[in-house]
Amino acid sequence: MREKKKAFTLAEVLITLAVIGIVAALTLPGLIQNHNEKAWSTAKDLWEKKLTETVRRMNVDGVMTGHDTTEDFMNTFKNYMKVIKTCDNSDINKCYSPKIVTTGKDDALEEIETNGLTSASSMGLKEWQTNTNTMSFVVADGTTVIMAYQPECPYADPIEDTGSQVSCMAYMVDVNGKKGPNRVGKDIQLSSGVAFSTCDNPIGDMCWSTEFQANRAINTCDGSEYEDLDSYGSSNSYCDTNYWAGAKLSCQEKGMELPTRAQLAQLASELYVNSSDGSAVTIGANEDNYALKVKDKYSQNPPIDYSGPYYWSSEEYHASRAYGRYFGTSATFGADNHWGNKSYGSSYRAICVSN
Repeated sequence: MREKKKAFTLAEVLITLAVIGIVAALTLPGLIQNHNEKAWSTAKDLWEKKLTETVRRMNVDGVMTGHDTTEDFMNTFKNYMKVIKTCDNSDINKCYSPKIVTTGKDDALEEIETNGLTSASSMGLKEWQTNTNTMSFVVADGTTVIMAYQPECPYADPIEDTGSQVSCMAYMVDVNGKKGPNRVGKDIQLSSGVAFSTCDNPIGDMCWSTEFQANRAINTCDGSEYEDLDSYGSSNSYCDTNYWAGAKLSCQEKGMELPTRAQLAQLASELYVNSSDGSAVTIGANEDNYALKVKDKYSQNPPIDYSGPYYWSSEEYHASRAYGRYFGTSATFGADNHWGNKSYGSSYRAICVSN
């Protein structure tokens, strides 16, 4: 008689494969994560060494300091580090991931749009006393960076101090480019002092939006969805073409508000100084001023338009007009800052505020 051959049954094979699959599902993510962590750590160390060496060489050559803007600095920086692409602060996402993830309040994950990181202030560096622009760039190895340069970067001895001037730069580096997870503490590293602000435009102690042309009109006389302008701040329910109410609505959609006259005056107090001696000014809610000049730190990167436009306030003058303020400059008389009231039917500029 022939001996019967032993073999696994189909059921046994399937059970074995299922067990292997379960074990793999439990262990592989951890192994992949460990591998990624080591790869990110190695890449971060490499970036730090590369940056420190770049700064050392620039310092020895005497070109680390003396730049007025981040753009000026980058023109020199590119000669010392192999940068294959640069993007100014209006096109940050052409060189950097559009969104990143960081840890916010109560350790909750928070998503940040990087196209809002346009200045050192937006990266939390108010102490720099400058609203210097950021730039983004791509290094030859695929590393992507958002960087701001400190124009007041102190001079140092090129021999004795060859590395510490890394502190003259604020940066956010993504060691694997636009690939995920794009999360701070993993593939993204921040330089010392960088802390994200959820504010578009921090000025003084208040958060302001980016200014905008208030050309959005609301007309409740045509049976539109805006049936009650009280919801948008118009106690008189002026129902004709109403750009002021449209500006109110735009601010509310941002989770902000049109500023009061007092808040616009506070903004003016922050932006301007006396033209005669450069001393600080405190402008009242209804005070007109003409002998002012823009502070130096706001002259190159103005947070608002200084050409003399009218900015809406949240306060009504009467049923068809609202108060606002002019922010202007004049070579003859100094800054032209005064109050006015304009018809709701005219499109002016607006800026939103939150405390």
